[in-house]
Amino acid sequence: MKQIVRILVFSLIICALAGGLIWSFLAGRRDLAAEAQSDSPVQAPSRVTSESGHTVLTFDAAAQKANGIVTVVLSSTKQQIESQATGVVVQIQPLLDLKASYNTPRTDLIRARANAQASQAEYERLLQLNRNGKNASDKAVEAAHATAEGDAALVENAQQAITILHGSALLHWGPVIALWVEGNSPQLDALLMQQRFLLQVTGTTATRFEEPKHAIVQFADGTHGQAKFVSVLPQLDPRLQVPSLLYEVSAHPGLVPGINLSVFLPSGPLERGVIVPSSAVVWSQGSAWCYVEEFPGKFVRSAVQTSNPVSGGWFITEGIVPNARVVMAGAQTLLSEEFRSQIQADQD
Repeated sequence: MKQIVRILVFSLIICALAGGLIWSFLAGRRDLAAEAQSDSPVQAPSRVTSESGHTVLTFDAAAQKANGIVTVVLSSTKQQIESQATGVVVQIQPLLDLKASYNTPRTDLIRARANAQASQAEYERLLQLNRNGKNASDKAVEAAHATAEGDAALVENAQQAITILHGSALLHWGPVIALWVEGNSPQLDALLMQQRFLLQVTGTTATRFEEPKHAIVQFADGTHGQAKFVSVLPQLDPRLQVPSLLYEVSAHPGLVPGINLSVFLPSGPLERGVIVPSSAVVWSQGSAWCYVEEFPGKFVRSAVQTSNPVSGGWFITEGIVPNARVVMAGAQTLLSEEFRSQIQADQD
């Protein structure tokens, strides 16, 4: 009997130990699973969905504010479609030389006029004395007359030298630049101080431009500026046999004599469209894009045609309609979110 009791007690102890071991193992597995789950990265919910074949990004008002997303409504406007031309920054050393060449004849003219005025007055005085009782001899009158004629000839020679210089300026630079050089104008001073630069603009085809008063210049860093028409340059481009146009443009980093630039000249009738500001444009794979808020909080990426640059942006006639609301700040955030979603989809 005692033997049976011992066996039962021993069996109960073995069962208790086995149960404890099994419970400890299962509890440890649960703890490890919970720890692994807590250590795994929390994936943010995707803001990108596909609707009717378009990729749509959803940012509510709070998310827009947190990410610095600001939109603007595009107004309808009219612009002329632009034709591309080639511009080269003009070397102004010939202008400096031309300006310097005016100094001598201009000084000669001032001196000659003063001498001519004095000698003419002396001649008239002696002539009057000669007529009033021969108070001046005929010989003195003749000498004074010769001096006055000589001084008058010097005035004519100095004037002729200036006229020749003016003709040379007209032939090489046109009437506007010629007046700048002759008159010591502030426009010429701005060129000499490199506050402004001259552009020689030539069309890429034999089509003659209608001398638009303003043009858009694309600088080497990709930004744009406005150039002001000066005059027709009276020299033909030997390749195209068409006149070049002279424009002046404000100084810009990297703008140096001899550099070639793309210039856009208005041509053709006015067309209606919108201007997408530069701040709204993001670049991806060599193409320009902007984000349009098609519904409140829902943004779709739209292509931006860059063939018609204007000051501060691009003129668009298709794809983006007037009164469209586009993202003017935070577009890069939307682009990054869209690409992040694509990368996660590829990894899954």
